[in-house]
Amino acid sequence: MINVLHIIHKYRGDYPLLNQQVNLDRERFRTVVCYLSGKADGKNGLDALGIKTIYLGLKPDTLRFYNVTVLRQLKDLMECEDIHVVNCQQHRSTPVGVLAALLAANRPSTVSTLHGLGFSRTFRRKLLNWLLYKNVFRIIGISHGVSRDVLNSNWQLPQDKVVTVQNGLVYDRFLTTGTQEDARRKILPDCASGFWFGTAGRLSAVKNHETLLLAFKKVVEFIPKSVLIIAGDGELRESLVALTAKLNLGGHVHFLGFRRDIPDILKSLDVFVLPSLREGLPLVLLEAMASGLPVVASAVGGIPEVIGDGDFGLLVDPHSPDHLAEAMIRMAQLPADQLRDLGIKARQRVLNDFSAERMIQDYERVYTEAFKDWKQRNMHRIQE
Repeated sequence: MINVLHIIHKYRGDYPLLNQQVNLDRERFRTVVCYLSGKADGKNGLDALGIKTIYLGLKPDTLRFYNVTVLRQLKDLMECEDIHVVNCQQHRSTPVGVLAALLAANRPSTVSTLHGLGFSRTFRRKLLNWLLYKNVFRIIGISHGVSRDVLNSNWQLPQDKVVTVQNGLVYDRFLTTGTQEDARRKILPDCASGFWFGTAGRLSAVKNHETLLLAFKKVVEFIPKSVLIIAGDGELRESLVALTAKLNLGGHVHFLGFRRDIPDILKSLDVFVLPSLREGLPLVLLEAMASGLPVVASAVGGIPEVIGDGDFGLLVDPHSPDHLAEAMIRMAQLPADQLRDLGIKARQRVLNDFSAERMIQDYERVYTEAFKDWKQRNMHRIQE
């Protein structure tokens, strides 16, 4: 039995991707999840899976790699649970996880799963990573784009230390049989006609909604009955609403705010648009494709590897409203049956290549290799 500990910086609510990542073969793996900060809310999906979950409840500003109290708590946890492999989820948990593993008597192997881009740009972070990564067995990028970013932005990092495990999901709730018309009546009952574009995500600068609005202004000039649905909330909502008014798009753009009915929203669309400036491997893109939607998306991070060579998606320069508008118009001008065929191809792509089952198998492979590393380093301890 291989005992795996996941260290996560903060509990922010149920996270379906993590639920799948830790749902390993119970005959070969035992999983423990530790949240350094945040409190249980009774809604964590890990509970239903029977995964042992620990909330340390530490204050976020105390989670420094030089905080002896934090290191001691993690060290004791690793020893108490007889952990063989530690997975430090994302950059912020990696320093404390790696150092605690070095202090632990059982000396577990460590891996670090990185989800985003551009986190190793400063000299201070490069120096810290240079010291830490010497003691990390594997660095896991959730896309090839993330893996390339890690290799390119860190000093003297051996290429074979970085592996890619692409995200994968269970798509059952996006494979519903309801009609687009029904979904539209749920989302915007007074606006059921027209060609619907849509996006979903936090209203923050990196998601690039401003460029989307500028592009959509050009789309409306060509296709007056087009609609843009924006699901999500964030710090830029007020300024984006103001920009919408300035562009005279008030009757075309609909801000839905934070929503839990994402499957219905996706079902209502004709084309999904993702204009982000940076993305590791966006789950919402996988969900949109599973919903049978053609996509227009930025040629950044892990997005191109999801689209691949498929003709169901158009990649664009996220800095160019003209390029984005051109791609959106091109999609909207396709015949309905051709657009539907593209959506079918998009769905098949994610079901075949970005499934939770494939992702789990890839993680199990990395953990098995890390366990072998642990055995080699602890052979004397095992024999005793």
